[in-house]
Amino acid sequence: MKFKTVFAIAIICFFVIGCKSKMAVDYNNIVVKDQQSLAKSMEQTEPQLKHYFTNYEYDSIASVSSRMEAKIDSIIRDIQNRPAPKVKQGENFKKAVLNYFDYMKTIYTSYKNYGSESTPEGRIIGLAVISRVTNSEDKAIADMKQAQRIFAKDNGFKIQSSNQKQSGSLTASPANQ
Repeated sequence: MKFKTVFAIAIICFFVIGCKSKMAVDYNNIVVKDQQSLAKSMEQTEPQLKHYFTNYEYDSIASVSSRMEAKIDSIIRDIQNRPAPKVKQGENFKKAVLNYFDYMKTIYTSYKNYGSESTPEGRIIGLAVISRVTNSEDKAIADMKQAQRIFAKDNGFKIQSSNQKQSGSLTASPANQ
């Protein structure tokens, strides 16, 4: 009788842990999908922005950057409206994800503000802001990756690195989902 009770409890615990791990993997994969969507948009936008910066096409810089801001805003709203999974580090991971996307939005906001400037002095200040913001990129990506690693470790799944520097994404390893 005790064996059956212990066995039943063990099976229930296994399924609860398995379900929580699946919830964590699913949440991670949603975030990765958002990162990959942003990375694709960034890859399409970068050549345009380089061209506009090179040719001093300020209105175009502002316009393209505004579109990217709107895309990132949409991603941020979706994440804010999606509850963090009720798993270990779920809330912390969600905060890190929001910080990451907020940082990415800040890049495009600085570009937009630069393009919207109407004076040479304003553009000089705008370039200084862009420089300061973009100097933090590696740290923003590293912070996001670290939070993602902790989230995965604490929830019993492994992640594999993506080679995309822009997105900083880490996907759940298929063998461990």
